[in-house]
Amino acid sequence: MKKNFYLLIFVSIFAISARAQVTIGSIDAPHRGAVLELKSDTLGFLPPRVALSKLSLPDPLPIHVQGMVIFNTTDNPSEMLYTGLYYNSGADWVRLSTTSSEMEKWFYMPSVVFETSQTGTFTKDLYQEFKDQFIAPKAKNNGAPASVANVPKATDLYYYITDYDDSVFKNVSIDANGKMTYDIIGTASDATFLNIVFVIK
Repeated sequence: MKKNFYLLIFVSIFAISARAQVTIGSIDAPHRGAVLELKSDTLGFLPPRVALSKLSLPDPLPIHVQGMVIFNTTDNPSEMLYTGLYYNSGADWVRLSTTSSEMEKWFYMPSVVFETSQTGTFTKDLYQEFKDQFIAPKAKNNGAPASVANVPKATDLYYYITDYDDSVFKNVSIDANGKMTYDIIGTASDATFLNIVFVIK
């Protein structure tokens, strides 16, 4: 009986290796390009459930492995950890899903320069200015990725000008892609301001 059992295991492993693609839950072949496909109309996929300690630490896994996916069971806002799916970037854990109660969905745009020495009508691509700063930061801490991960697309954001110096700016508008059109009517002073807010849809 044992010999037959070992033979069955050997044949099964050989068959899986020969196909190089596997379907679980069906005898149908997996879709092209899929090394593994799970099929079920009544069951779900359950990833490993672990308790992360910090986004920067692999714990409780032994090392960071790029592409690793887990379900975090801890909820620790002081460490920016929430219950849910995370993937590993190779250097830290990144949340795959969020809810509005767990994160702020808006942020101020990073600093950007507006030339005010000449009057007239001008345009500035706020989204591109924001993206450029995130893709090519001037400095970073040791171990941080070269660029900021998960930068939203232009159409994933709403754009607002909450207030501005109306002695310098006039007729300010923004389109759905973050391109701002504005008039310069005066030279900026030390007190001149323009508040730009991005909101994640």
